[in-house]
Amino acid sequence: MFGLLRPVFKLQFLFVIAAILVGIYQTEIKQFLRRYTDTYLDQAGGGDEIPVAFQTGDVTLFTAAELATFNGEEGRPLYLALLGSVFDVTRGIKHYGAGCSYHFFVGRDASVSFISGEFEDYDPKTADDVLALKPDDLIGLAGWRDFYQKDYIYKGKLIGRFYNEKGDLTTYHHKYLALLEQAQDAKKEAEELRNRYPGCNIEWSEAKGTRVWCTNTSGDGKTRSSSGYPRKLYSRGNKNFQCACVPESELDEIDAGGKTAHRDVMLKPYDNCQPRALECFYIV
Repeated sequence: MFGLLRPVFKLQFLFVIAAILVGIYQTEIKQFLRRYTDTYLDQAGGGDEIPVAFQTGDVTLFTAAELATFNGEEGRPLYLALLGSVFDVTRGIKHYGAGCSYHFFVGRDASVSFISGEFEDYDPKTADDVLALKPDDLIGLAGWRDFYQKDYIYKGKLIGRFYNEKGDLTTYHHKYLALLEQAQDAKKEAEELRNRYPGCNIEWSEAKGTRVWCTNTSGDGKTRSSSGYPRKLYSRGNKNFQCACVPESELDEIDAGGKTAHRDVMLKPYDNCQPRALECFYIV
């Protein structure tokens, strides 16, 4: 008797497990069914997609109101915009779905929040106004955009601050690109200077003040053929200095005139320190 009922019990058990899984992954299942239903309807010529403004060639243009409808509700996909570029982040629903960490970004362009980390208040007038950000932050935003282009699906352009109604770059967008280029050039130059003039080792004691010294691995930790000699390095527009290890071939020029300029930096010797000393002391 029990042998005959065993298959029935197994079937009931499987139904219970299936019901539990549906309850846990209800949102993901909706997204999956929606995605493949839309694909079928498109192929059948009866698409049920959310309408957007219009398309120019292969690029879809979104208004802010239209982008806001792609919020994951009722099985809709999840879209966000960054620097005016729209991406489908539906496959990252565990991060961008309702109640998740990055749901704040869905259905809008909140580029500034990628830098500020402000996920509470959204002001459409300032949320994508990036020109006031620091140079390193502009580079950071470009990095975020590269990430989305690589890991998610590009869907089109958001009409507004970065793109006009024809999908062309706005004056604002050109200003951003110019500032980004300046920031990238400055970063490249800074990296070249760090390679040419690695940072010194530094320590402080109450008895002797600040001690700076150079070794073959000071600064970036990479082994060099010579240690270099400590000199004060001033960046453009900065009254404060940092210690740099300067090659011996450049010391005579610096010490003869009391300073020398290289691009946007100025190098000076430390007071009361011998020209070929590997360490110097100073009191702030």
